[in-house]
Amino acid sequence: MKVAACICLMLWTCLPVFAQVPSEAHLANNFKVSRYRDTPRGKVLEMILSGNRSTQVARDESVVTPFEMISFRNGQTNLTSRGPECHLLSNIAWDAGHIELFTPTTNVFVQGDGFLLRETNQTLVVSNNVETRVLRSLLKSPLLGGQRTNATDGPWQIVKIYSRRCQFDYASNRAEYFGDVHVVDSQMDVTSDFLFIQLSTNGGIENILARQNVIITTTNKGRATGETARYYVTNGSEIMVLTGNAAWHNGDQEARAEQFTYDSTRHILWATNHVRVRWPNALQTAAQRQAGEPPRVDASGLRILFADDATMQMPPTNGPVESMTANGNVIIVNQADQSRSTGDYAVYSRAEDRFELSGTPVWWNDRVKVYGQSLTADVTNKLYHARGRAKFETATATNQWLVISSTNIDYQTNLAVFRGGVRVRLLENGVLRDTLDCDLLNVELVSNEVAAAIARGNVRGETAPDRAGNVKTIVCEVLVGHRSPTTLRMEDLEASNHVVITQFGNGTNAPRDTLRAESVTADFFATTNQIEKAVAQHDVVLEQTKLSGSIHATAARADYTATNDQVKLTGAPLAITDKFVISDADYLIWHPKTNRFRAFGWYKIVPATTTTKTGRPSS
Repeated sequence: MKVAACICLMLWTCLPVFAQVPSEAHLANNFKVSRYRDTPRGKVLEMILSGNRSTQVARDESVVTPFEMISFRNGQTNLTSRGPECHLLSNIAWDAGHIELFTPTTNVFVQGDGFLLRETNQTLVVSNNVETRVLRSLLKSPLLGGQRTNATDGPWQIVKIYSRRCQFDYASNRAEYFGDVHVVDSQMDVTSDFLFIQLSTNGGIENILARQNVIITTTNKGRATGETARYYVTNGSEIMVLTGNAAWHNGDQEARAEQFTYDSTRHILWATNHVRVRWPNALQTAAQRQAGEPPRVDASGLRILFADDATMQMPPTNGPVESMTANGNVIIVNQADQSRSTGDYAVYSRAEDRFELSGTPVWWNDRVKVYGQSLTADVTNKLYHARGRAKFETATATNQWLVISSTNIDYQTNLAVFRGGVRVRLLENGVLRDTLDCDLLNVELVSNEVAAAIARGNVRGETAPDRAGNVKTIVCEVLVGHRSPTTLRMEDLEASNHVVITQFGNGTNAPRDTLRAESVTADFFATTNQIEKAVAQHDVVLEQTKLSGSIHATAARADYTATNDQVKLTGAPLAITDKFVISDADYLIWHPKTNRFRAFGWYKIVPATTTTKTGRPSS
């Protein structure tokens, strides 16, 4: 766009010619004046001023009608200016009529109504209805990353600039457009109140500045608005900077910030200060992406990102954001699942539809909250990963909150997996109730309610004291529990591998019960959430210590029923009390509360310090 340099140079150098025109030429018809420049090769034609008539209208003023000025370079026509008439006065040329300026191939063309040329400040003003046409091949770099063109590309490769008024400043190599400015290009459309074009010494564009009410509409890349827009080329990249309540829209995609910087060569958009990005959820699984299936938009809602600044990788043509990084006070809202995420830093990949947050990140919805040193969300597949000091929180009932911490968490809609140093805490009204520690924990969820849990490796659980002050603990290698997501009550519990269950009260003299076995299963009452029945198998050991005495019993199997509060021992049962030893019975019945045994079948009973007695079947 060598408009300013070409036009101002030609007209400015023409003014001295008018001053040199002899008086008789001012009154002549078909008048013509030529100007030559001295060179080492002799005089070289520089320009020709001609007209059908030249009339002197005042002492120092003349009018040429119609007029034509042609400048030459290296013997070839360089630029032509035409109009119905031109007033000449000292170092000023002007007229209220039409003016046209163009190159021989019209790759630069300017027209308008009314002009004023001042030699003193080397400026040309076209005052009304300005239109500038420039072949895009003359640009230093094509606007917004388009391919370069040449003169054979056709009229659609012309950049057009419309405005109410313009000014070309030859001294500063600057073109200025004012009022209803409209730039039309095959790749974009720009409107603004003002447009300033800074040219380099060789005529190429250094930068373009649009001011006030800027609207940029690009092919396949949507519409951007702001108070100012600056276009420049640096290090081989085209840069567009949009400032002042900058906004960008492309279908369902939207971005807002105080400033946008767009590198059209690399298709990168930087958003700075109070960033807000919005785009639709995509219904596309990883398998569908690998198969090349196009994404489907989720009509249930959008995703919205807030941050201090963000960098977005845009596609070369049309389509959603390919990737994005966000910094500072990051907030991500997903309307599809009503979730929120926060962190200091976020990375998004559209190919995997995945977010990764770091810097004290948190993800939550109305029931679940997840923490970690880093959080990764595979949004389409609803997979969430927390790494490093991870924590999972969910409400399990009224005034109850389940908190699970571990090294890593993998969470999806119906399953959560906790690995490394797992600690489970159940709080009620803010008070700690039950705890569980293990190496690995799998939790099955139904509507965000815990339906089943499997704890593995160094499992240790403990309940809060009951009304009597008794505390229950369990130690094993594997613990499996099922819970009703409807009633929120326990259904069953199964422990295996070196199971040790204890119950003890407060104080050194409080009773203490211990159960050891290879496996223990328990079923719960549906109404009271208390144990209804339990079975212990393989190397069963029962121990009870009270002030009234202690017992030690062994068997292959022990069955407990709550309705009659008794334990049935089978498989070579043996019971040792402070007073006697019972063995060889078919089975034994133990009443824990009364510490009373009954033997069935042929058995042996031996006083703790005397000889053995033979018993008959008990009735």
